[in-house]
Amino acid sequence: MARPIDIAIFGAGIAGLWTFARLKRAGYDVLLLEREAIGSGQTIASQGIVHSGLKYSLAGKLNETARSISAMPDRWRAALRGEGEVDLSAARTSADSQFLLIPGGVLGGLTRLVAQRALGGNSHTVPASDWPEGLRRSGFRGSAVFMDEPVLDVPSLLRALAEPDRGAVRGIAADQAGRPAEFLRAHGIEPCAMLFTAAGSNHGIARDRGQDQGLETQHRPLLQGLMRPAPFPLFAHLVGTSDKPVATVTTHAAADGTLVWYLGAAVAERSKEADPRDVYAAAAKAFRDYLPGVDLDGVEWAVLPIDRVEGRTQGFHMPDTPTLHRAGNVLYGWPTKLTFTPMLGDMVAAELDRLGIAPSGRATDFSDLPPVDYAVAPWDNAEWTSPR
Repeated sequence: MARPIDIAIFGAGIAGLWTFARLKRAGYDVLLLEREAIGSGQTIASQGIVHSGLKYSLAGKLNETARSISAMPDRWRAALRGEGEVDLSAARTSADSQFLLIPGGVLGGLTRLVAQRALGGNSHTVPASDWPEGLRRSGFRGSAVFMDEPVLDVPSLLRALAEPDRGAVRGIAADQAGRPAEFLRAHGIEPCAMLFTAAGSNHGIARDRGQDQGLETQHRPLLQGLMRPAPFPLFAHLVGTSDKPVATVTTHAAADGTLVWYLGAAVAERSKEADPRDVYAAAAKAFRDYLPGVDLDGVEWAVLPIDRVEGRTQGFHMPDTPTLHRAGNVLYGWPTKLTFTPMLGDMVAAELDRLGIAPSGRATDFSDLPPVDYAVAPWDNAEWTSPR
């Protein structure tokens, strides 16, 4: 028996989930299919930062990425209040804001940047007397600049997007995911449009379907670091002399309650096949330089290899917008960063409008398709070790 639906989405990462929730809320009949686990891959590996763009202007100039990102925190906060295009009121916020930690001697350029009110004037230098206790005890000597950027708890974000319509979030076996049209036909599902948001496999599916003309993607690997137990909660970018932080630190609670520091930025910018000890050494040096009061004796380390896939740019820099490729009624999307996800949702909605696909108001029963579980946070799956 044929089941016509408005759109089928493949990939339950943040891009697929946000678009799914947005379209369902607008009255579209949507099926979201995932071959591994909800949020697996790049999404569960995210630090959860909703960037405002300030860290991308550390070179003392506004770049296009900073301009594009600057409006995103307000859209995310509206969703967290239940007032946006999706309802994230059930998601938890790990931190309402972050710090830029700038050692003495580097402050001049950043002060001028903040004075220019480049990103709305929402950043300011915080007096040392107002620093959190852990930062005061860390031995940091420099300036702490307030960043009006929330950090989201990604596992709760996944649930907030998926749970309201969980019956339409279903599983697809890995061997079937490479033949999506056959899978839909076998189950009598006839979508008006399809959207692929599984970043790593999108390009291959487009190529196999002969829909990759004009599509270019790039891989930018990361080897994220993890350290436990974290001595105190910290959400900060450790700023050096380049336009990339020496390290970006976010804090997460493991299933057993242990605090973990999750480490990105320059310490993680290396091949996935790199020696993990290089990450540990770079992170330890950053902490010695910026937080000399932190005792690293007895801590354990781990790494998480990530293969970021996104639209291609000259020089393989991070794109300053999401990427959406269309071939007929089939769309392929990459949000580039967590913070850009609402913008990708805008792009998908605009393409559906161009295709003349309006919300049908139906809610098809997909209970015959297999269920799918949620991804496990990286700190609960890590192989921990001591470098000593």
